[in-house]
Amino acid sequence: MLRGIRLVIYDLDGTLIDSTEAIVETFDTILRDEELPVPAPGVVESLIGEPMQNILKRLLPPDRQDQVQHFWDAYIAVYARVSPLKTRIFPGVIETLTDFQSRGLKQTVATQKKGAVATRVLRELDLLKHMDLVLGIDDVAHPKPASDIIQLTLKRMGVKPEEAVFVDDTTVGLEAGKNAGTHIVGVTTGPHDREKLGTLKPDYIIGGMAELRRIISP
Repeated sequence: MLRGIRLVIYDLDGTLIDSTEAIVETFDTILRDEELPVPAPGVVESLIGEPMQNILKRLLPPDRQDQVQHFWDAYIAVYARVSPLKTRIFPGVIETLTDFQSRGLKQTVATQKKGAVATRVLRELDLLKHMDLVLGIDDVAHPKPASDIIQLTLKRMGVKPEEAVFVDDTTVGLEAGKNAGTHIVGVTTGPHDREKLGTLKPDYIIGGMAELRRIISP
């Protein structure tokens, strides 16, 4: 049991929402529109959780590496159209967010998405009402695994690291929380399994958000 917790920080994709289908379709669309080959099955899925710049550099051919921002802008436009139809909330999320809110815990999102995109997605799924703060990759100088986004969250919320827990589905995210000094909880609803998440030695590894309610205490 994690006691004395005042703040729960969540990653978004793979943690609160299953957006894999929307993400894959968006990447396929923007690459196909530029007459570039689409990735083989499983490639994009394996990159989810990485910073967008890194993903695009992995997917773009050498002669298009200088156009990352162009493809990122295209991604945002297509994702806005695709995500409402291809995104679902993981089981147990609504109940967990509602429970923590009723207990007086602060809740925030720290994501590799741009902040405005994450806010829109949360609003569309009616999850934004549970959040005290949403921060994205464009709010900090260095993305996860750097601790910038977690440290900024702690500062904005006025919470000490030991009073916070960060929940993420990837080792990249868990490393950010660990570097910031928060408690960390890995969840296996994303691309990384229990064994891989275990390499970061999180406080807990859970199979879904419903389990989080049993291990966090104010």
